[in-house]
Amino acid sequence: MSPRPFVFAFRFVLAFALAGAAGGRPAAASMDAHANAIAALADVRATVDEIVRIEDGFAVGHAAYVRAAHRALNALVGRRDDGYVASFGDSGDGVGALGHIDALLDTEGTSLWTPAIEGAKANVLAAAENLQTATREREMEEYQGDLTHALANLALVAGRTSQGGVFGGLSGALANTSLAVPRGAASVSGCGLPARAPSYGVVSERLAYVALPRADAATKLPGEIDVRRVVVRGDEVVLYTAASAEAAALCAHATAQRSTARLERTRHVAEGAHAAGLFTLPQAQAGAEVYRRYCIACHGADLQGTAGPGVAGTEFLTTAHANRWHLSDLRTTVVENMPFSNPGSLTPAQYADVLAFLLASNCYPAGAVPFPTAQRPQFATIALASSAATVRPKSKAGTCAVVPK
Repeated sequence: MSPRPFVFAFRFVLAFALAGAAGGRPAAASMDAHANAIAALADVRATVDEIVRIEDGFAVGHAAYVRAAHRALNALVGRRDDGYVASFGDSGDGVGALGHIDALLDTEGTSLWTPAIEGAKANVLAAAENLQTATREREMEEYQGDLTHALANLALVAGRTSQGGVFGGLSGALANTSLAVPRGAASVSGCGLPARAPSYGVVSERLAYVALPRADAATKLPGEIDVRRVVVRGDEVVLYTAASAEAAALCAHATAQRSTARLERTRHVAEGAHAAGLFTLPQAQAGAEVYRRYCIACHGADLQGTAGPGVAGTEFLTTAHANRWHLSDLRTTVVENMPFSNPGSLTPAQYADVLAFLLASNCYPAGAVPFPTAQRPQFATIALASSAATVRPKSKAGTCAVVPK
């Protein structure tokens, strides 16, 4: 059975992805990512046209078929590739689909569209191998089989506008990601309605919509966009893409995260505000001397811990917050269990002083009233958290210095 019917089948599939992609282009190095993707599609189209031309034409003879395969290969790989043979001519732009794709992949860092472009390159190389094999065939049936395989791989290079990732190919990347935005075009947040048109709404590199002036919607619609929904807003038309649903979900998630963060900040400030002013500076200074005499051996001169755990700074407050410790927990631990070698051996005033020192070392501000010698019910409502401390830390450990008297 002749592979010829498959040529027409792949030609039909490619027609949608490649429509409007033809035309001369400058060197890949001088082009932006969007332009390189468009130019790569144009060269794929030139390759496909060259393959099917021999089927549609009346040329006969082995030489004509070999020439067609070489011209198709030239358009695919570009003049910088070893497979390029100038004497057969070039139906593409000279850079070749492979040259434009390499320029895309040479972009610093990775993008959401990178996997699609990497997949497209793999399929371009496979199609190029099919075409090289075709130039060496002696039998027409084998030649047509090679071209059918090349067209199958080129269909994957072009991909579909309705898909993202590797299976979307060049068309999917241009239809669903920030690769759709041409140089100089306005790229805005896709989480809200556009403030102006034309503009491209982008969310985490996903193309949510294209907004166009109403007068231009019929004539300037980007050919690569797979429009799923159209909204008319006065003099503007907003064209939502296949990626718009995913973009909307990302927007909703980001909004929820910001709302949660605001609530957490509000809660911490509200809780921590009660810890401010619970001791005086002289009391904290007196507590520094108590700490030096009875606590420093286990908890260290920098309060970061030696034989015992750290009792001040970023790490301590992070642990306290994670375990939902309150001021009452800190007081109970200190008064009932410290010093470790002789628990409860200090006077109530000494315990109050050292607790004032610990609060000051954790960057809580002093007030006019000394820390009490007795437990207070409100201590159980005052959470320990770094966001509640309003004084800027003075050390890398996140502690504030307290000078002894």
